[in-house]
Amino acid sequence: MTVAGRPRRDGRQARTVLLSVIGLHLVAETALTPFLPQLFDRLYGIEDPQATGVYIWICRIVGLAALPLWGLAARRWALHRLVLAGLCGSAVFDLLLGMAPSYTAYTVLSTLVVATNSALLLAYPAFIAEHGDESADGERGRLAGVCTLVVVFHLSVVVSTLVGAGVLALPDPRFGISAFAVVDLVLAAWTYRILGRRPTAPLHPPVAVPVGDGAAPRTAPVPKRRTNRRAWCTALAFVALIGVAFDFSVNVSRPFLTAFSEDLGSGSVGSAVLFFLPSLSALAVLPLVRRCHARFGDRLLPAALAVGTLGLVWSFLADSLPALTAGRLLYGVGLGLGQVAVELWVFRATGTEGPAYTVVETVRNAGLLLAPLAAAAAVTHDLALPLAIAAAVQFGAVLLALRPRRPAAVPPAAEAPPHPRPPATASPVPAVAEPAAFAALARTEENPL
Repeated sequence: MTVAGRPRRDGRQARTVLLSVIGLHLVAETALTPFLPQLFDRLYGIEDPQATGVYIWICRIVGLAALPLWGLAARRWALHRLVLAGLCGSAVFDLLLGMAPSYTAYTVLSTLVVATNSALLLAYPAFIAEHGDESADGERGRLAGVCTLVVVFHLSVVVSTLVGAGVLALPDPRFGISAFAVVDLVLAAWTYRILGRRPTAPLHPPVAVPVGDGAAPRTAPVPKRRTNRRAWCTALAFVALIGVAFDFSVNVSRPFLTAFSEDLGSGSVGSAVLFFLPSLSALAVLPLVRRCHARFGDRLLPAALAVGTLGLVWSFLADSLPALTAGRLLYGVGLGLGQVAVELWVFRATGTEGPAYTVVETVRNAGLLLAPLAAAAAVTHDLALPLAIAAAVQFGAVLLALRPRRPAAVPPAAEAPPHPRPPATASPVPAVAEPAAFAALARTEENPL
């Protein structure tokens, strides 16, 4: 995704357009979800809440099926080209979605939107790559990129809620739904202008091979390095398991939190504030992430998860609004630091090429399917029980993160093997460094990450 010697301004423009795509992905994915029952009632006269549940489940299954396919496509095409294809496809289906004549047609078109929208997830590794993920100082670049992503994530929670409410407030929500197509097209044009004509490096860049006296050097493709695929797959499974535990604990504690807080006397406004309080707390601690990362290094992940676990336990045991508020604030601290640490580990293990990242994200998204089921089953016993389940799962992630083997940073590209010095009459051509994609896969038994 990166090109050596590219002007700094071009890099800033690339990061800006990719960050805009990520913001669109987050907002479009969640804007209408809280308002689906009202939307189906207004458009199609459907009041059965099961219609919303079936719709969400179908869309999630399609998203899980589509994401690995985009990951396979990333093995052949550049990430920005796939993002551009996803934006164009989403524009077509978003336009048609607003014209859907029935609930069935709306569901079918929504699955097509989800399938094309899944390509926008590839903007995440592309954005991290623009921060110098494969450079000698890659960890610092990844940290800056991940912090930006976490900020956008929390801001999108607020923006998506406002957008969804705005669409539902229109005299005809169909116009608001189709308006997403305009945003898709604008971003597609911007993406093409900034990234569309960017050259892509070949999968196996050539290295110089010197020949006899007076002959011009020829090139040969870089041979594939033998990799320990078992260790690499183990590394991916480990970070995916950490991600699943973290995401599950976040999502299982959300659906019935407002009901729990209202039981403590918060009221509707107070429950909404308590719902968003961890996001505000997370945003407040993000300026401290660099200092915490410099001090704790890889220990930041288990430390952040432990703080989040303590906040969840505190919230579960709360018997008053002040206690619940304190628990939510503490949980937000762990949430902000934990999100950064989890994503750092994910990108460190998967690199920024795309295929491995989509594998990990598919596993993480699959784990989220169980969160609403676990929450619904838990509240039949106690409204606070989902918080206890979230704390238990996150504590399991703490134990996983404390394992002796910790992931090391993706190593810089290794240089090609030295060749005999060419004769003085031959034009000297420096050997080309081995592509980072292969260096990222070169893991050892002692340190599979």
